[in-house]
This record gives sequence, structure tokens and C-alpha cells, in this order.
Amino acid sequence: MSWMIYGAYGFTGRLVVEVAVRRGHKPTLCGRDEARTRALAESYDLPWRAIALDDSEGLRRGLEGCDAVLHCAGPFSATFRPMVDACLETGAHYLDITGEIGVLEAAARRHETAQAQGVVVMPAVGFDVVPTDCTAKRLAEALPGATQLDIAFAG
Repeated sequence: MSWMIYGAYGFTGRLVVEVAVRRGHKPTLCGRDEARTRALAESYDLPWRAIALDDSEGLRRGLEGCDAVLHCAGPFSATFRPMVDACLETGAHYLDITGEIGVLEAAARRHETAQAQGVVVMPAVGFDVVPTDCTAKRLAEALPGATQLDIAFAG
């Protein structure tokens, strides 16, 4: 599977790159700043691309052959749309790490288009909405008589 981490040199992007490499993945690293993207990619011996989100044609070309994008460049209220548009046009699945309500709502509005394209558009896969909601659902199913659920995480 060919996948990309966009915003790879940011704080969370770097953490994602570190975990991906430790798990044996070789994602393509991508970001707006060529020097920072290249330096990070070379330190891990990974492929890289420098693409600005306001370059829609370059973004589409950069996503060709890419199965999925993990979008780590915020603020997502400004960066969500160009990346999702490019993913829908190229058939790449879209995931991001945001918890911004406006982005979740915008993603929901793109559901039918994504479904017709066979593309998953899933924001909030970072450490907030999707992981906690999935954990809560599994616990609720495992403990159907429970009347209260408190979830705590520690790193």
C-alpha cells in the first residue's frame, strides 16, 4: 500500500512518521516546505514530495498512485478542503487528525461523493473523536448493563 503523510514535519506529523517507520512502513512524506520535508525524509530514508495545498494541480499529481493520505497539517478548517478535493479526484482515501467540528461536518457533507468514488473520508482519527468513540462503543457493547462510562487514557 502506498500512503502519504502530509504535514510530516509538524509536531504530530513527526510522531506519526516515527511510529510508521518503527512499524515497518515506508510512507511518502509531504509538506509545503521543501527543505523541511526533504530533511525529514532523508533522515528516515523515505520518499518525499513538496506540495503546497493551494497548488491543486500539483496536489493531484502528487497523489497519483497514492492509496491513502494521513493529513496532519492544520488548521484543518483551512487545509481540509483542498486535500479532500484532491483525494476524491485521485481516488486516495483521506484521514486526518483533527477534532474540529466544522471539518467533521464538512466531511459528512462529502459522504455521498466519497461513497460514489469509493473513497473513505474520515477525519478525526487522531487521539480524540474516532478512537474514543470506538472505545466507548466497544465498552458499551461489552457492558450492556452499565449506566455510566468514564474513559481515561495515559501515554
